[in-house]
Amino acid sequence: MKRAFTLIEMLIVVAVLVTLMSMVFRLSSIGGDTTARNVTVSRLQRLENCLSGYYAAFGTYPPVKLHGTRDINREVSAHGIQTSTPKAVDWNNTAEAWKQVEAACRSQPVDVAFPFPDKYKVKVQSVAEALKMKAQSKRKEYSEYWEDESTFQKLTHDIGCADEDTIGMFSGKDRSAIEWDQVQVFKFGLMSYLLPRYLVMFHGSDSYFKDFAQWTDTNEIPAHPWSGKIGSGWQAIKEHGSAGNGCTWSTNAIASIPSQAVCARWMPNLEGVCSAEHDWTLFGVKISNSDMGNLDANNPNITVYVPGPADQDDSYNGQYVLDAITVRDGWYRELYYYSPSPHQSYVLWSAGPNGRTFPPWIPINTDNQAGHETISKWISDDIVNLSN
Repeated sequence: MKRAFTLIEMLIVVAVLVTLMSMVFRLSSIGGDTTARNVTVSRLQRLENCLSGYYAAFGTYPPVKLHGTRDINREVSAHGIQTSTPKAVDWNNTAEAWKQVEAACRSQPVDVAFPFPDKYKVKVQSVAEALKMKAQSKRKEYSEYWEDESTFQKLTHDIGCADEDTIGMFSGKDRSAIEWDQVQVFKFGLMSYLLPRYLVMFHGSDSYFKDFAQWTDTNEIPAHPWSGKIGSGWQAIKEHGSAGNGCTWSTNAIASIPSQAVCARWMPNLEGVCSAEHDWTLFGVKISNSDMGNLDANNPNITVYVPGPADQDDSYNGQYVLDAITVRDGWYRELYYYSPSPHQSYVLWSAGPNGRTFPPWIPINTDNQAGHETISKWISDDIVNLSN
């Protein structure tokens, strides 16, 4: 006669299975963290090789311009942009404290942003139209909070954003007046120095290189690599046609400009470690495996630029979703970079598994006990490799 399991025996079996499953999940989590850490260290090492090559070529580390301030005691907009309003960090509210700290940590960004190539224009326009519809629907929902339409328009114009909660960063200024703390069309982070900037950004829309001070004030028109003559303007060079002054440009000529060609020395280090919306091959090196299929209106990482005042009915016309290239750690978060003037040293780091960190230029000697404990916890798993 066969004896069935008793209730106690069944409970013991279930308890053993639960224990084994928890051990497996715990081990798999540890394994996942180990893999992410290895990926992070590998990417840090590769970028450090690039930085060493840059230093050997130019005598400094990349002098990334401040896209904000290094002050953590600043009010931060809904889009992570610092304002001019002072605001002491409230260490008892860690979520708000992190917004202010992160904005300061991103003052020298890693990513480079620029207009999408024209061949993606249809895809980009469809995304922009979807965002427009989302903004209009939200505008109706939020209208009840304001006294009248003019008040709403003034608010959205002042903050430079058509709808703060859904759209991203909008500019209410003229193209030539865009400031660095309102970066829209171009973003010159660390990768704009480690990549051949002209080759990358010349895939963008034709109109930007003559209209925006962000580009023209930051990039001197180069001399033709073979004739030595200065081109007549960025737009002419961009179009790969006659640049005036008796010289004709081509893709090969642009790639031969010394500041562009030198990037070929360290480009192999960037193969397969960059994050971008579509494939890039530069000097024969493929730096990204992603594609445009990830670009949609629900992607929280896209940046939208709207040329024109944000409080006009036609301000949604001509929207652009910006392309970007960056390097992320093993937890899919962008790395951090810090290099003080005169750029003879740098720190390159990851915030680690917890995703939070603290600026290396600020001593951790706060008198606030809650702040000291929070900062210590945030930096406990940071990954800093061989930064100088």
